[in-house]
Amino acid sequence: LVGERGGCEAWRTFQPIAELQRQGYQGFEWGMRDDNRLADLVHMFNAVVLQRLHWPASEQEGAERWFAALHKAGLAIIYEADDDLFSDDFVRRLVNLHGKPLAEAEERRECILRVLKSCDGVTVSTQRLATIARNYTDRPVRVVGNYIDLRWFKQVQKLAQRDPKLTGLTIGWAGGNRPDSDVETMAIAWGRIAERYPNVTFVIQGHHSKAFYDNVPNERIAMADGMPVETYPAGLVNIDIGCCPLGNTHFNRAKTYIKAMEYAASGAAVVASPVVYGQLIEHGHDGYIAETVDEWEQALSALVESYTHRKQMAKRLLAKVRQFHSLEQNAWRWVDAWSEIVNDYQNRRRNKILLPSEVRYDSQILRV
Repeated sequence: LVGERGGCEAWRTFQPIAELQRQGYQGFEWGMRDDNRLADLVHMFNAVVLQRLHWPASEQEGAERWFAALHKAGLAIIYEADDDLFSDDFVRRLVNLHGKPLAEAEERRECILRVLKSCDGVTVSTQRLATIARNYTDRPVRVVGNYIDLRWFKQVQKLAQRDPKLTGLTIGWAGGNRPDSDVETMAIAWGRIAERYPNVTFVIQGHHSKAFYDNVPNERIAMADGMPVETYPAGLVNIDIGCCPLGNTHFNRAKTYIKAMEYAASGAAVVASPVVYGQLIEHGHDGYIAETVDEWEQALSALVESYTHRKQMAKRLLAKVRQFHSLEQNAWRWVDAWSEIVNDYQNRRRNKILLPSEVRYDSQILRV
């Protein structure tokens, strides 16, 4: 079950299930949380996966009853997350980045933790995120990384055309809302590159950080709004050198290197921060790792000045992504993780080890 149709849902729900179905697996479906068909379909499954879902305090009673009904029917409930939604850093992010009042941010975190603690297992995208989640649950926590659907990605881009106004080399950044501190060091280096290479255009897709405009002449920036999840790979064909800056924060260290894989699939060379991206990129071989302004400038300069070097870097990174990080080769990991959690839940039921919600509502079966 998902609450919206965004990037997280695509990587963690839509695409994995579509790939499993393509490979012939049976019994996997996805739906929106308020889909009225659920009451009629849910008995067909062994588990319900909640993709980043929570219920506000005013709806907690109904949520607990629904959980109890699922448990009464023998279904396991699995929480799924690919970001740190659990720690204090999540609260600070809601306040500082999204402008939420502190009390509202803290309540949201508590509601998420209540759902997490009511579930029979958790799937997350990184080992660091698993460590965080285990602070709040004693149920199985399984890591299933983010794997890119290269088949779909390439199909979307095959139908896309580069913006005809972008006739020269481009350096780009694509992403959602984030603190300016994530991109500031890179943006300063962009300003230096703009002075040295007057023919380079800087492409921004998604969130338009003030740091970009403070450092790069506005006439050198090509702006593009965020695109729907079904078509966003089309925008990346406009980027020749992709940048992946990331601040060294608690929240960021639990993230994955999705963006570098997307750039690789798009044929772009990559420069990235050591946080997270150092796990994927071998510096100087299939990309560059840069932390300081000088390092960002040096890496970008090396790629700007040599077409051959740029294409060689991009080709090597794509080969690594295709070999180790493709969804086609790794979709089975979802089945493995779900199966382990379901088996653990069934063993607990046989041994009558119940969750508090099961004990409280054991006599009630409610449909939603």
